[in-house]
Amino acid sequence: MNRFTGRTVILTGAGGGIGRASCLRLASEGAKVVCMDIADTREETARLTTESGNEAGGSGVHAPIDITDPEGVKEAMAAVISEHGPIDALVNCIGGGQPLPSLEISESDFESMFEFNVKSVYRCCWAVLPHMAERKTGKIINFSSVAGRSASVLQGAHYSSSKAAVIGLTRHLAREFGPSGINVNVIAPGVTGTARIVAQMTPDQEARAIAATPLGRIGSPSDMAGVVAFLASDDARHVTGATIDVNGGCFLA
Repeated sequence: MNRFTGRTVILTGAGGGIGRASCLRLASEGAKVVCMDIADTREETARLTTESGNEAGGSGVHAPIDITDPEGVKEAMAAVISEHGPIDALVNCIGGGQPLPSLEISESDFESMFEFNVKSVYRCCWAVLPHMAERKTGKIINFSSVAGRSASVLQGAHYSSSKAAVIGLTRHLAREFGPSGINVNVIAPGVTGTARIVAQMTPDQEARAIAATPLGRIGSPSDMAGVVAFLASDDARHVTGATIDVNGGCFLA
């Protein structure tokens, strides 16, 4: 099923984990995926994405982006649109956590977390929304976390707060840009077996996460990629402002 033949998707945070898995999934259904990240691993992602898309006509290209640089984000997105547009979907996979007790979180920790998890989404959306609004079509998929829906047992309070903010931002953009034909949704993963999370979890924490999950396992990046593909497709044409929980039934993170 090639739902993305002839379509171009920008994906930030493509260097690994959920971002890389999503690039491969989209290309396997025919998309041209612009794999954006600050890390050089985006180049490997683009190669793997092209391999994944061979049969369906999908492909991957890579481009650098530093989401902490406001003007740099605008320039990077403008360059991608100029070279690869029109852009049919934007997937914001950039994000990270910090496992700190609340009373050990400093002002700078809070600011850095919101810079990385919330302003990254804000900057990328603001850079692409005028292009989508002019075309009267587009899909935006943001990433929050189950921590933004409840709380995190692995990360700090600043992480949970930032991920809740992504949900609020998504809902507002969905309302404001729905009349322009743009769907904006957010995915809230549960514990997911990315390299970063696996490195953070102790065996006891992993066992507790599995025991608390009705489906009996922690999620995988490919589990999230399937939902990305749904929300970026025409199958989700009447879905906007939604938070999609992909957590195996467990509301702990």
